[in-house]
Amino acid sequence: MQQHTNRYTHFYTVLLCLIAVGMPNLNILMSIGSILLFVLWLIYPGPVKGWNSLRKNKGALMLIGLYLIHIVWLWNTDDYFYAWKDLRIKLPILIFGLVLGSVTLSRKQIKLTFLALATGVWIASFTGYYLYFTSVNPDLDYRSLVPGISHIRLSLMMVMVVATVIYYWREIEISWRIAAGVTVANILVFFNLIQSATGIIILLTLFVCISLIFARRQYGSRALGWTACVFALLIFFFGVSSYYYYQKQFTSDEILTDLPATTALGNTYSHYTEAGYVENGTYVFNNICEGELMAAWNERSDLKVSYDPKLDEPVIGALIRYLSSKHLTKDRQGVMALSAADIEWIEAGYPSVIYVEKSGLALRYHTMMFGIHQYAISGNASGISFLQRMVYWQAAIGLIRRHPVVGIGTGDVKKAFYDIYEEEHSNLEPQYRNRAHNQFLTFFVSFGVAGFLLFIAVLLYPFIFSRPGFLFSAFLLIAFLSCLTEDTLETQAGVTFFAFFYGLFSSSEMGTTSAGAD
Repeated sequence: MQQHTNRYTHFYTVLLCLIAVGMPNLNILMSIGSILLFVLWLIYPGPVKGWNSLRKNKGALMLIGLYLIHIVWLWNTDDYFYAWKDLRIKLPILIFGLVLGSVTLSRKQIKLTFLALATGVWIASFTGYYLYFTSVNPDLDYRSLVPGISHIRLSLMMVMVVATVIYYWREIEISWRIAAGVTVANILVFFNLIQSATGIIILLTLFVCISLIFARRQYGSRALGWTACVFALLIFFFGVSSYYYYQKQFTSDEILTDLPATTALGNTYSHYTEAGYVENGTYVFNNICEGELMAAWNERSDLKVSYDPKLDEPVIGALIRYLSSKHLTKDRQGVMALSAADIEWIEAGYPSVIYVEKSGLALRYHTMMFGIHQYAISGNASGISFLQRMVYWQAAIGLIRRHPVVGIGTGDVKKAFYDIYEEEHSNLEPQYRNRAHNQFLTFFVSFGVAGFLLFIAVLLYPFIFSRPGFLFSAFLLIAFLSCLTEDTLETQAGVTFFAFFYGLFSSSEMGTTSAGAD
C-alpha cells in the first residue's frame, strides 16, 4: 500500500480524529469529516494510486461490495425515493472503504484516533450528565440523555473504548492508566444512567471471551473448562434469580373469591379480576372505587381529572397502578395515605413506586420483567422493545420466504414491512411497526441470499484469511452482537461506526496479530 508523506499524514490524522470525536455526539461532524477525508484522498494518493493500493486490500474491497450491492439491487426497487435515501445514509461504507482501504495507517495514528474517540465519549457523557441533573421534571425517557445519536450506537462506541483501554493497558504510563481507569468507570456509570442493557451485555460478552482466551493461553484446556463452568453457573443463577424476582413482583397470593364489597365509606368496590395485572405482588384492578378515587385525587393534586368515562385519563391509570404497588386500595383511603412526594411522582408520570425506588439498570431490568408480564397477559408486544423484536424477526422471515433468492430491492424494505404487518393483522400498534432490527435479516430481505452471505463474509473474512489483532477482533465481536438485535447499518452513526473501524483495521499495522502484542 502507498505510504503517504508526513504532510498528508498530519491531515489524515486530524480528519480521523475529527470523525472519531464527532461519532459519539453529532452526525454533522461525522459528515464533515467524511467529506473532507474523501477530498483529501482525491488529492493524495489520488484515484489512480489509491486504486492500485486498494485492490490489494481484500477486506476493504469486500466492505465496498456492501455498498455496491445496494446500487446493483436498484433494478429490483419500486420506491426510488427511499432507495436514494438509503444510499446516502450508507455512503460512509463507500468512502471509508475507498479511503482507508488505500492508505497505510500507523500505530500512532490509530492510537490518536482512539484517544479522540475516548474524548468524544467523555463529551457525550458530560452532555448526558448535564441534561440529567438540570432537568426540572423527572424524565423517564433515558434516551433523551443522548441527544446527538442513538443511545445504542453510543453504547457500541463506549464498549470499543473499553476494548482499547484493555489493549493499551500494558504499554501506557501510570498517569495514563489512571485516566484510562477513570474513563472505564465513567462508561459503566453512564451505562447505568441511560439503562443501556445492550452496552452491558456486549461488554460482558467481550469480557467472557477475553477471559476464556486468557485462561486457555495461560493455563491450558482444563482452565478453559473451569472458566466456562463458572460463567455457565453465573448465567444459571441469574436465570433462577430472575424467575424468583418475577414471581415476587408479578404474581399475587390474594384470594380473588374473598374480596371486599365496599370501601370504608360504604361505597361499592369494582374488581376486574379478569385483567390479571399484578404490581409488586398486588392485583392492579381490584379494590377500585372510581368516584372516591377521582374525588380524593382532585383534592390532593392540581392535575385535575374528569368524571367522564369516555375521556382518556392517563393520570388515573398511573394512580391505580401506583396505589397497587404500595399495597393500597384504590379509593379515598388509599389516595389519602399517599405522601406529598407520592403525589408529585404520579403527576410526573411514574406508574409505580418501584420506578421511584429503582434507577438505571435495576429499573431497566424491572421494566423488562414487567414487559414479559404484560405480554403474558395481553399477547401484545407493543412498547416492549425486546419482545417487539420477536415480531419484527417473524415478519422478516415471512418476507424472506416470499423472496428468498433476490430479495425485495434496495428501497422497498420499509413498505414491505408495512404491508406484511397489514396482511397478517399484527396487533402491534402502528408506531411500533418497524423493520427487522437484525442487520442479517435486513440484508436477506433486501438482497436475498446473496446479500445475506456477503454480509456474513465481510464479518468472517478477517478470521478466515488473516489473523485479526485484538482490537479488530473486539470490533468484529461488537459489530456482530449489535447486528443481532439492531439494524446497525441503517443509521448514519451505526454505518459510520462500522465502516470507519472496519476500514481502519483492514489497512493499519494493527489489523493483524503480527503488528503488536495482541
